[in-house]
Amino acid sequence: MWHSCAPCFFSVRAVYSNLIVHNRTKQLILFDIDGTLIHPGTVARKLLDKMVEEVANASPELQVDDVAGYTDPIILETALERLNFTDGSLSDTIETILSNYPDRLEKLFNDHEDAYVYDDAVRLLEACKKEGWQSGLLSGNVRKAAKIKLKRFGLWDSFEFRVFGDDARNREELVLVAEEAALGALGEPYTHNRMVLVGDTAQDAIAARANGVRSLIVCRRPESRIAIENANPTWLVDSLDEIERIILWLKAE
Repeated sequence: MWHSCAPCFFSVRAVYSNLIVHNRTKQLILFDIDGTLIHPGTVARKLLDKMVEEVANASPELQVDDVAGYTDPIILETALERLNFTDGSLSDTIETILSNYPDRLEKLFNDHEDAYVYDDAVRLLEACKKEGWQSGLLSGNVRKAAKIKLKRFGLWDSFEFRVFGDDARNREELVLVAEEAALGALGEPYTHNRMVLVGDTAQDAIAARANGVRSLIVCRRPESRIAIENANPTWLVDSLDEIERIILWLKAE
């Protein structure tokens, strides 16, 4: 089932009833990682939880909703504040955890059987490339962790540029960083009406709306639907399988 959520910058109904299609020859499609390109399983969340417990002597008991859509630094900040952590500087503690996190993640993630790639997202990425559109990575993971996750599935080199959780504090700011990164990597500016954020959380939709960017949000977890709908994504879908329909929507004026 496909859902068009108001306010909607680009109406699917307009695409099909009026057949008005604008040739967007230069578009920038920004892909999220966890929940969009891959299902990361539980290993990363459990590792962050464990590393917080090691410094705070208590578990923050991180759940999916505590991590989905947030940058790694914010996840750790929230976890430590939940435990009323006061032993030293909060920012220094977060920096220390994140400096050690990738090495520990790599030892666990490559053997983690619960992680897998979403084939529909990979097919969409390939279809966007065939249209001649540029693709970028926008992830709340810190860079080294993102690389570990994507290299396992051969996806790391699939993007013209990448921005991460160590490039900005939150997702709204990451969209602005992506705009700057695109200019540096591609040699031309992309206005926000030519950018699309493909994600799976309410935070993705919020970040896109805050920057005047269209969002294509895939609801991988039924329990997240209400929160996503309340965030007013441009288009909410249950899967990315209908590639031709998505491409037509991406082209629509």
